[in-house]
Amino acid sequence: MIDLSNLPDLIKNNSASDAEIKEVEDLMKVKLPHTYKNLLKYTNGFSIGGGLLIYGTDDIVERNTTWEVNKYANGYIAIGDDGGGNVFLMLQRIEETAVLIVNGGVMNPNYATVISSDFNDWINSGCFIETAEETTNDFPDNCSIILIKSPNGGLKELVKIKNKLGIPISTADLLNGSRNLPFTLVQEFPYGKAKKLIGKLGELGTVLNLTASLSKYSSRDNDYGR
Repeated sequence: MIDLSNLPDLIKNNSASDAEIKEVEDLMKVKLPHTYKNLLKYTNGFSIGGGLLIYGTDDIVERNTTWEVNKYANGYIAIGDDGGGNVFLMLQRIEETAVLIVNGGVMNPNYATVISSDFNDWINSGCFIETAEETTNDFPDNCSIILIKSPNGGLKELVKIKNKLGIPISTADLLNGSRNLPFTLVQEFPYGKAKKLIGKLGELGTVLNLTASLSKYSSRDNDYGR
């Protein structure tokens, strides 16, 4: 439930209509997380003291283009920024609730930090951001490996990725996941090992992305096996 009553210096907009939200999804060719869409229906974007901005339907397309999110953070959507060069990202997944922060000059999810596993709680608390010292580019011990693009070689290369990473996922689930991107292949995977193995995949490794493992912040099951 959205409650912005305690946010300082709040400037909120009128609610967005379903048609306005669908127009954005169609234009950007994305599916926005339900939690973010519910916020838009409550207020079509807002700002609070300090310059922090949560995008509405009027500016999300332009902001994502400016940040070049599709190019450098494919599979994610920028839903706001702190007014100081840091961008808030969410996975383009309907049931996604986690919010990440990344430096807009880097715009690489590999260097993003999860600042909340619950979008609504984060919004209601005033979009709290840890201090700069705490939100450094240090990556956690574990990460999630995400398929962000289907390989040109199709199933053959998908199986190669599966075997190289040693992921316990059926070929059928892997194929289905590749048709519904971005698809989380595995969570709680050692980051150093992931980087090493993906490096051995060469050009094929570019269809994968790493992000902070959400299981540290959430007890949700892995996407595969659903």
